[in-house]
Amino acid sequence: MAFRNANMAMHAIKFNSATSSDFLDLYNNLLNEELIADNAKPKHKTFAPSQMRCDRLSWFRLRGVQPDKVKNPDATLAYTAQTGTACHEAIQKRLSEHLQNDWISVQNWVDANPELFTDYDIEITTKGYESMIDMKHPYPIRFACDGLVKFQDKVRLLEIKTSEFSSWNELIEPKSAHMSQITCYSTLLHIPDVLFLYQDRQYGGLKCFEVQITETDWMQTRQKMDHVLECVETNIAPDGLPTNDSWCSPSMCPYHAKCKEWGR
Repeated sequence: MAFRNANMAMHAIKFNSATSSDFLDLYNNLLNEELIADNAKPKHKTFAPSQMRCDRLSWFRLRGVQPDKVKNPDATLAYTAQTGTACHEAIQKRLSEHLQNDWISVQNWVDANPELFTDYDIEITTKGYESMIDMKHPYPIRFACDGLVKFQDKVRLLEIKTSEFSSWNELIEPKSAHMSQITCYSTLLHIPDVLFLYQDRQYGGLKCFEVQITETDWMQTRQKMDHVLECVETNIAPDGLPTNDSWCSPSMCPYHAKCKEWGR
């Protein structure tokens, strides 16, 4: 027991002098200020596909509601997001250099299929290897597409996800929480074929799952967005996720406190 206590005490050590303690405090304060400022930024009055599992969250965004104030932001979550971004970029770089013309920009896809986008008000910009989509019609929505690839004679949506090893190791299919996001992409870009590429952030292992989004899925996605927009017009809050859902938490939802005020 004494050895265990000593070992735990060693792991608790974060500095070895007043100077190193002060420097660590300096950095942690800078990080905390940055995360608080990022959290306080107004959200775009648009749908966000990565958050579309929850109608209530989309409703808050579309109404321009300020996120909850956060005193102690989750630095671990922010670091995880930064690590995930680095993994994305490495995968995208490797694939784009190898596939060349079969690595397709969203703008080229839209330009090549004008009949699919006749009623769209859409602006597409490139940021690194991703296509940033800002749409006003048929739905107000902003999102970043990881990539479009032509593989085995089909144009497919590529969705890259990263996770810790334990979660990645248990995967036998795409996570259900990720399906609403990619179904939204598929619906708006008219691409039914999807490849999910999952990477373990710890060791770099990869798993890939093929998914086909159906026209029924497209119809249900449009109905979901139409319902939320109707709720915005009438100022009637739609239902949120069940309170026991892992995404219904202060660390995952920027409107967790405000949602409680409106009732569930």
